[in-house]
Amino acid sequence: MDANLIAECADVLYREGRHLDDNDWDNWLGLFTEDSWWHIPMWVNEYEVTTDPQRELSLMWYPNRSGLEDRIFRIRTGASSASTPLPRTVHAISNVSVEKKDDGEYTVFSVGVVSSFRHKNHDEFYCRYEHTLRRTDDGLKICGKRTIVSNDLIPDIIDIYSV
Repeated sequence: MDANLIAECADVLYREGRHLDDNDWDNWLGLFTEDSWWHIPMWVNEYEVTTDPQRELSLMWYPNRSGLEDRIFRIRTGASSASTPLPRTVHAISNVSVEKKDDGEYTVFSVGVVSSFRHKNHDEFYCRYEHTLRRTDDGLKICGKRTIVSNDLIPDIIDIYSV
């Protein structure tokens, strides 16, 4: 795989984490295509996670970007008591690798740790990410995202900014 392509894909992931850490919601949403989806499956047992968000339980499922937009609206307006106050977060992303799909999109694999601090408590989520990126006129955009939370004992809250 071309090193420039890997760096370009990694940059999308790094910007996503930075926008979440900065509560820069408009630029974060701008990374997603209109038809983008995001799935955070639940663990079925110690070795497998759910795969069908329509039929199985999930920690989070947004079938399109409008769900993300609604979540940001509720955070911004204070309509989300779970997000008041917002935690301070740090996203650390690494081990980025890229596979080209037959349809011209890219599957980008990475791992990350998200640390958050809220109400004098520190929480961490250990995640494996699988982003699907598509080239648009505005560069690479996220058109799909699967997040597997390895430590699924939820200490406080799980939300778009905490994983």
